[in-house]
Amino acid sequence: MTISVILPCYNGAATLAVQLESLARQDWPVGSELVVVNNGSTDDSMAIVRSYRDRFPLLRTVDAHDGSGPRLGVAHSYNTGVKAARGDRFAFCEADDEVGPGWLVAMQRALEEHSLVSGPLEYTRLNEPWLVAACNHGRWRQSDGLMRDEVDLPPHLPFAFGCNLGMRREVYEQAGPFDLSVQTAWDADFCWQAQLRGFPLHYVNDVQVHYRLRHETLAMFRQARNWGRDRIPLLSRHSDVLFDSGHLVREVFGLVPYGLQGIKLFLMHRFNIRRGKGAFALWCWGAGFKIGYLETHWRYRTGRLQRPQPALRAAGR
Repeated sequence: MTISVILPCYNGAATLAVQLESLARQDWPVGSELVVVNNGSTDDSMAIVRSYRDRFPLLRTVDAHDGSGPRLGVAHSYNTGVKAARGDRFAFCEADDEVGPGWLVAMQRALEEHSLVSGPLEYTRLNEPWLVAACNHGRWRQSDGLMRDEVDLPPHLPFAFGCNLGMRREVYEQAGPFDLSVQTAWDADFCWQAQLRGFPLHYVNDVQVHYRLRHETLAMFRQARNWGRDRIPLLSRHSDVLFDSGHLVREVFGLVPYGLQGIKLFLMHRFNIRRGKGAFALWCWGAGFKIGYLETHWRYRTGRLQRPQPALRAAGR
């Protein structure tokens, strides 16, 4: 069994060396490779990659963007990496995180037993204490189990983040490629698709990645806005959910008290009152998600956005 570790990168020079250093310290199985996917970086990312060539048994770079046309997202980078990969197993990680000690061996062992795996995300190593404390004392998403959608709608299945995901080649061939119509939620969509095709998703405690949060409020807002924009497209692919105008109106009016709360938290942040910095940062994340969600909701209601193709439904297997 050979494994291809696929690492997408777009202007990751500020954090990439941390990830490469951690990957270089892993025990690499014979015949395995690291595939770095350059999605049009304009910084020193690829120079950093080249400086690590003698630290890996096999390191290759492939391009996901040729400089013409729009630059596509991380799902496109992963698709490009899988297409170029030579292994019969794939392990995904990202340029702003850090895989834990023994991550690759644990991933390899997990994929000997299971077809689709993920593991915990750890938040204290790469993030400032104030942010970890603000985020529910460090117990963030996927820190102690698989993710589940908060809305009680089909397909009622767990999912995992793509920054710590492993699979056998046949899973990708049957459930992929990753759908670009849900640009940030491609990993949830794929995990659901794979499970509906008979590939259970397993959580393995030893497959750990140290996850880097956004530390600037504007960056948090932008990330959450992108996630919010994918909310309805993701759900509409897997269920017949229809959000009516009344739902949209309620969500819009709900922004009023949320906005007032934001003013209060901004002042607490400005004058360093009672953990105001962390509370305001989380408020910015929530505001971004709400706004992104409402943007897509409005575009669907006005017919300015076409629904993505339905996914495989459980009843249609």
